[in-house]
Amino acid sequence: MRERPRDNKEQEEYYSGKASKHTFKSQIIILPNARDIVDVVAGEPGPKSDITLFRENRDNFDPKQKFKGDLGYLGEDLIDTPIKTPRNGKLTIEQKKRK
Repeated sequence: MRERPRDNKEQEEYYSGKASKHTFKSQIIILPNARDIVDVVAGEPGPKSDITLFRENRDNFDPKQKFKGDLGYLGEDLIDTPIKTPRNGKLTIEQKKRK
């Protein structure tokens, strides 16, 4: 009996090395205070980062629209992210107020 050759392209597309699994990525964008769901992205390949997924879909929103997100969106000017406490350090009073 011979093994059938497999097409690994599709598998590789969804393989997330970080999670060591074949995964799907989902993103939900909601209005402040969770009033309404604005956008849903589901079923994207697993290795795609949060910020890349947002950047691919931000044309659907007003360019002046601001968002809040977790540290996965650090570096995106449209998204306010929390301030990360430095290792063995403390936040300044001003940073704590912004948090």
